Amino acid sequence: MKQPKTDKKIEYSTGIDAMRFIMPKATFLKFIKKIELSSKLRAVSRNKKVKGYISDKFKNYKPLIMPKGCEYKVRYMSFKRGVDSLTNTMLVVENSNELNDLCRKRKKPFGHFVKVEFVGLYQPSREVYKKTYEILAKFLKRFKCDSFDLATDIDSDRQSGAKNKEWFSRLLRPFGGDVRSYSTSLYLNKCRKERFYNLSKVCFYDKFKKMSVYHRQKIDSKYQKWHRIELTFKLKAKFRKAWEHEGINEYIQIMDEISNRLSDGMYPFGVDLKILKIKWLFLKIIGARYLLQNPLKG
Repeated sequence: MKQPKTDKKIEYSTGIDAMRFIMPKATFLKFIKKIELSSKLRAVSRNKKVKGYISDKFKNYKPLIMPKGCEYKVRYMSFKRGVDSLTNTMLVVENSNELNDLCRKRKKPFGHFVKVEFVGLYQPSREVYKKTYEILAKFLKRFKCDSFDLATDIDSDRQSGAKNKEWFSRLLRPFGGDVRSYSTSLYLNKCRKERFYNLSKVCFYDKFKKMSVYHRQKIDSKYQKWHRIELTFKLKAKFRKAWEHEGINEYIQIMDEISNRLSDGMYPFGVDLKILKIKWLFLKIIGARYLLQNPLKG
């Protein structure tokens, strides 16, 4: 298979990589009809690449047993031609473990809620299209954000696999426990949310291997130390309110501390925020004014 070529210079910085929303299915269907997207929703079985990504990325979402008619399902909507990654794609999940637990808690029938996910939003080697930002802005304006991922890229001599599990656990002990390893990734799953602004998960993985081997992108070998740190924060609130009055600084402080620990003290003054401040400024004003004044490519 011919590999896509990536000639562009990759600049490490910090950005929001994923945003998630949970809502009643009926509300979701009514909303996408209003914004004229109903016809674009597709089953993942219609695209081998998307199906492969979902099988790996969402492997813990699927329940072991479900009643007939309430099967686990993931659908997608692409905002560009030729899907080669989850960037520029909206995912819609039904009857997952998380959603089923929520239905039990709220005393609703299975399938009452759906989860909408925008992933791959911060990718130095890929372009996020204007359409993706526009649709995301509509969801941010209408719905509460359930959670989001804040990501930063660093160079690391440490391999993010099982052999460095103890090192990872020792450095991040103040943030919580339950460290797991999977392939070239390390996870901290049980974080002390009450102390760290609802931090729910830390992921540290080999970004170079993921992009060059798994996604088959041609990445220059000078980036072979490229690793990514992803922090997942539970929000359950309107995103704009969470970021008002410099609220973003609370999340950045956690990222600064964890990045400095995992990079052996390479970031004593904090991570680079130029992408976060420039590209994501529009999120503070829900997109419309920023997109009018600063049209994005796509």
